[in-house]
This record gives sequence, structure tokens and C-alpha cells, in this order.
Amino acid sequence: MDKTAFLKPNGIYPDTSVFIPKFDIAAALIKYKVDPTKQIEKPRIVLSCYQSSPLATIGNFSLIIGKAKTKKTFLVTSIAAAAICGRCSIDCITGDLSDIDVILIDTEQAPYHLQRTVDRIIRQTDKTNPENFTAYGLRPRTPSERVQCVEEIVKNLKRPALIIVDGLRDLLTKGINDESEATEIISKILRWTYEKDCHIMMVLHQNKNDYNARGHVGTEAVNKAETVLSVARDERNRDISIVTAEYCRDIDFPPFCFNINEEGLPYETERGESLQNRKTVQMAENFTFILPGMRSMLHTELCQQYQEVAGVSVATAKRDIGRALKLKMLRKDDAGNYRSNMINDEDEKVPF
Repeated sequence: MDKTAFLKPNGIYPDTSVFIPKFDIAAALIKYKVDPTKQIEKPRIVLSCYQSSPLATIGNFSLIIGKAKTKKTFLVTSIAAAAICGRCSIDCITGDLSDIDVILIDTEQAPYHLQRTVDRIIRQTDKTNPENFTAYGLRPRTPSERVQCVEEIVKNLKRPALIIVDGLRDLLTKGINDESEATEIISKILRWTYEKDCHIMMVLHQNKNDYNARGHVGTEAVNKAETVLSVARDERNRDISIVTAEYCRDIDFPPFCFNINEEGLPYETERGESLQNRKTVQMAENFTFILPGMRSMLHTELCQQYQEVAGVSVATAKRDIGRALKLKMLRKDDAGNYRSNMINDEDEKVPF
């Protein structure tokens, strides 16, 4: 190595253990020159929304933004679960790759709450301990140490991966408004996704006074991201969160909403959840088809039948059964069997 490239003004060589190789401009221009005759394959899709709109692809990064307490982390659990096994408790989010590792890097939560987040991810996969899922809690480390950890994780990837970093702000030593550091961290993310078969998904808060991503780092991330999802509360029902594709390089997809069920898992719903909404009517029709007349079923059989008829995951089937009980579409008899409530003595449907 030519040490003269690193010679200090006073003629003293710095510690050779921390030498940074000189940037070879000529080699870089050769390496990154575009060949117009070369056929480039489309990037592999990691996640889709409504099965037709790519949400995340290999070689890119995406951003989730939202104000505090809008359930961004709940959305992250479903995204991670969909990447792990192809589906999650939010039905419109699906995973497209089977040979993928999913890595969650959390920078904010204490061990107890992070463990609950990990548990929510695993329960949506219907697996005890998915082999392709790993989580790290980096809250005790400094921002620069967290960046080094992420870089080490990326360096050691063996196959395609989805890396979720919750949150981006905690990788910054100088804060969200330092332009040079913001540019540096986004440049690193672009390099990591370019050099390795991975997609990096970042989580960042919005400004308190508007809906823009926080700080200069938010502006940089929005400008470079493949997809920017915003999470906001429904003003008509504060329990419901609305997810919108603010920016999307591919086919845009309509907003979707989710709520949290009695098991602590997110599920897709509609704004202002009422008995007359489309999903509730469809749910009623499904249960009427499965349980005609006085037919009854135990929970396990009903769950299996509902999965097949409605085309949903087991977690969604359990959630809809519980919701149908609350809405009195279903009832349980003394033997624990489920029966339809949507008939009267003349075998006519009760209107929902």
C-alpha cells in the first residue's frame, strides 16, 4: 500500500491500522459504467400489498413514517411475519420470497417490550421459532456503535434478506438535522442494498407540526426510498391506524387500515368499523355458508373451515370468529359448539 496517500502535513504517518484506502476514481468509473446492451433482471420482490403492488424489492430501501403512538411497530410485526412465511395477520400484506432471512434491529425498546414485539411477529407466522428470523435490541449502544452493528450484519448476509431498523434517528450521533451525517447514513444504506442482496426498511417519526418525516435525514430518506409508508390514526376511530403509500416507485396501492385484536395482533379492517361495511358483510356471509340452519362446530373445525372459505390465515380466522361472537353473528352453546345467530325461527337471515 502507498502510505504517501495518507501522509500528514507534518510528515508523520498515522496508525496504519486505521488506513482508509484511497478512492480509485478510474476503477470506479470502469466498474459503474452503464452497458446499454446488458440485460438487467427486475429486482426480486420481497413484499407486496394486495398481491399486485410491490412494497419492497431487493436492492432498495423503504421508509415507514408516522407520529408517536400510531402503531408503527405493530405494522412492522406484520411486515416481518409476511416476509418470514409469506403471510401475516394483515391479509393485504404478503411475502414473495421463500429463501429470505428477516432481521429486526430495534434501537428504542426495553428488553420486555422488544420481546413482546418479537412474540407478535412469531405468532403471526404460526411457527415456534422461525429459522430465518433474528432480532437484535441495540438500545444500550451509542449511535456509531449501532451503525457498526448494522454494517456487520449486512457484511455477513448469506442470502437475500429483509433488514428492518426501528428506528433511523438512533443511528445518528449529531441528530436528525445534521446534513452531512444524514447524507452519510443514507449513502451507507444505499451502498449496503447495492452491494448485498437485501432490502432495508427504516422507521422514522414525523414532525409534530406537520406530516413530513423528521429532520434532514427524513428528507434524504424520502428522496431516496423506493416506498414511503405513512401510518396515521383514523380521526373517526382512534383505535384504527391508516397506512398510506405516500411515495411508490412501482404500482401504487390504495390505503389500508388495521386495528389490534384481543390477542394483541394487528388485523385489516375498514375506517370507522361498522356492521354495514363490506368486510363485515362478507364475514357474515362466510359464517352463514359454513353454519347453515342449526349446524354446529367446535372451534378447531370452524377455524379450519373459515380459513378455506374466506382464504385467510389461521390468525385472521381466529380473530374473525372472536369478532363474530362480539357482534352476535355467532353463539356458543353449553357444549362449546359454535352456531350461527343469523337465522330466526322461520330460517330467515337476521339483517346485519
